[in-house]
Amino acid sequence: MSTEHNSYSKLIQALASILGLILLLVWMQGGFTTKTPPGTAQAADKGEPVRGPTAKVISKAIDDIMLWPGTVTARTVAQIAPKVPARILAINVNTGDAVKSDQIVARLDSAELQSRVNQTRSALAAAEAQAAKTGADLRRAQSLFDQEAATRQTLEAAQAAAQTSMAQVAEARAAIATAESTLSETVLRVPFDGTVLKRNQEPGDMAMPGIPVITVQSGQRMRVEAAIPESCARDIQLGEWLKARIAENEFSVKVEEITPAADPKTRTVLVKAGFDNPGAAKPGVFVWLEQNCGSRKVLSVPSSAVSRSGQLESVQLVLEGGGRLRHIRTGKIRDGWVEVLSGLKEGDVVLAGGGK
Repeated sequence: MSTEHNSYSKLIQALASILGLILLLVWMQGGFTTKTPPGTAQAADKGEPVRGPTAKVISKAIDDIMLWPGTVTARTVAQIAPKVPARILAINVNTGDAVKSDQIVARLDSAELQSRVNQTRSALAAAEAQAAKTGADLRRAQSLFDQEAATRQTLEAAQAAAQTSMAQVAEARAAIATAESTLSETVLRVPFDGTVLKRNQEPGDMAMPGIPVITVQSGQRMRVEAAIPESCARDIQLGEWLKARIAENEFSVKVEEITPAADPKTRTVLVKAGFDNPGAAKPGVFVWLEQNCGSRKVLSVPSSAVSRSGQLESVQLVLEGGGRLRHIRTGKIRDGWVEVLSGLKEGDVVLAGGGK
């Protein structure tokens, strides 16, 4: 009997301990206190009038500024290719190297073309020698004809020979100019200051006309290329100035090209806007392109009314008999006004200096 009584007492004690623990947890969670509705905390000085300037929450139309991701590209790109087929002997630059206008970037095998130049020079020497001989013959024939010691037929034959020789000299000189011009094509130069974008071929490869050996891009004039949804792209005009931003660097760009048709898969239009390189922009860099795509109505309060503590934002909501702390979410700030995403409604009155 005594054993059963002891077991019963221990069970009662255990239940009491569990009940006490539950009550303690409920108390710690605020179960025995009156809760304030979400988003509003009663001010400690409720009942006292709010002092200081106030402002109403208003609804106002604002420009809907959109940021589109884009890429910086070079406005001018040159594919440096030879005009004659020849084997590549040397390439003097690497990808990323800065180059100057008229700088030599590659050399091709010129042995065969140099031999052709030498042949044309030899042909010119022979033609000039023949022209000298026929010229002398013409002078002699003219002298004899004047002395009536030679016939007109002889004179005319000498004149024809001299003219033929002079034509051969002119032809030989033209052949030299052509051969030397072709020879110069074995030295590849860049047409402007810029940066080597790519080495398309390597020494030992066979260079062919129209196939680039080096690709160079200009660093003076750049472009921002961005794919913009067609609903917003229709508001963009050629020649319009837009804002672009790379990190903290903001600059203006001028719309130079708008793709006439939208991409059927993405429903976007490619927009290209040019700018003078500010120095920080390099081809391939990520950029934000800013565009005003219509307008929308938003709730706004003066930015001075908003207090911030970490990630929490709040205002002092003015009510009859006092004020309350109201937690809100905000958006963009424009001209001293901040967009209110939630927590307030139009017509609410807030303490204008709540953010100070």
